[in-house]
Amino acid sequence: MTSTNPVRGMRDFLPQEKARREQVLAVIRQVYRSHGFAEIETPYLESLTHLVSDQGGDNEKMLFKVQQRGLTAESLRTAASPDDLCDIGLRYDLTVGLSRFYANNRGKLPGVFRSMHIGPVWRAERP
Repeated sequence: MTSTNPVRGMRDFLPQEKARREQVLAVIRQVYRSHGFAEIETPYLESLTHLVSDQGGDNEKMLFKVQQRGLTAESLRTAASPDDLCDIGLRYDLTVGLSRFYANNRGKLPGVFRSMHIGPVWRAERP
């Protein structure tokens, strides 16, 4: 049985579970590669300016925001809300990272770029 992490929704993978998971991912990667897709990887953390819009939305309500490092006592006292102390967040889907990746690297990519992107995402209590 898989052990449960104290952080709700996260779990540990035993060696045989990890091996099975890697086998499945290897098949997925091979199939996509055979059809001309290249795998990319983007950071788990993104700037809040990329993750948050003026329109709000359900994804933004489930966003894990990360507190800035090196905060001073003054910034803690003067912050209007806890959100003012955050500048990055954990990605809630892969779309934002893919869009930023393409915008920043399109000059280095072929005209037709097929990509696959596999990685964890964090939404509220369901990583």
